[in-house]
Amino acid sequence: MKKFLRPFAVPAVLWALGFGLSLLFGACDSSSDTLGDDTPAPTSSLEIPAGTAPSTDIGTNETVSPTDPPTPTATPAPTPTPTPLVVNTDTSTVTFLVNREYPLPDSFVPADLTTPDVLFPFSDTSIDKAKMTPEAGEALARLFDAAYTEAGLTLYGVSAYRSYARQYTIYATNLATRGIAHTNRYSAAPGRSEHQTGLAIDISCASEGYGLEDTFADTPEGIWVSENAHRFGFILRYPKDKEHITGYNYEPWHIRYVGTELAGHLYETGLTLDEYYGAPSTLSAEYLETTPLIDTTAESYLSIYRQYH
Repeated sequence: MKKFLRPFAVPAVLWALGFGLSLLFGACDSSSDTLGDDTPAPTSSLEIPAGTAPSTDIGTNETVSPTDPPTPTATPAPTPTPTPLVVNTDTSTVTFLVNREYPLPDSFVPADLTTPDVLFPFSDTSIDKAKMTPEAGEALARLFDAAYTEAGLTLYGVSAYRSYARQYTIYATNLATRGIAHTNRYSAAPGRSEHQTGLAIDISCASEGYGLEDTFADTPEGIWVSENAHRFGFILRYPKDKEHITGYNYEPWHIRYVGTELAGHLYETGLTLDEYYGAPSTLSAEYLETTPLIDTTAESYLSIYRQYH
């Protein structure tokens, strides 16, 4: 019997040994696949945990709040550039410009010159310097009447219309007696004087001895005129602090008729007639101090010059 079982003994032992080892290693492998209930399952790096808001940054758990769209900024409308006025040189109107750049022809004489019903410090009111155009003369009478009735002030006309020839004589005489610089600041060359238009007049009062001085501006009469002349269609043609625009020194006594509409506009805006038309004086102070505006070699000028030298 022992001889019979001996061939089977070794295989049986080997089989038993192998079966036991298989059980041992099988238990170890199954333990690596079994997790406890408290251990969270791993997630993919692209998986979003439950309860987390979607992120605009894929691959992170940070929440990115959406940005409010920018408020559009209104583009301001471009400011239109005012079109410069065409300079009015139509002498049939009352608003035309006369200055050094826009002279009158030597043949120009206003139509129907008349003597306005106002006071003058001289008796012969038939002479030229007592005359104006009818429209300007009537407006002047209303201005003088209002000064008297509203404020008890008496105004006088001193010098109104001057012909081209008369202005030439005045300008040439000033050159000969006062020099170029003074003359160009206070006296217009012939053709360039507003007095030739029949629309301008120099005014004064008794307290000034009927003279034409800057001090007229400080008199009750001068103050009233500066504040009220526009109501009757007149402007102070050469105002203070505008010498670089008009090319002439301050003349509180020189008023010019342009009609009530334009006079009111210039009074409210503080513009001169030159500025209104965009035509300020282009002559520099240096030029006006050294250059006569007439031919000083002409016999007509030399005859005047010889009277004083």
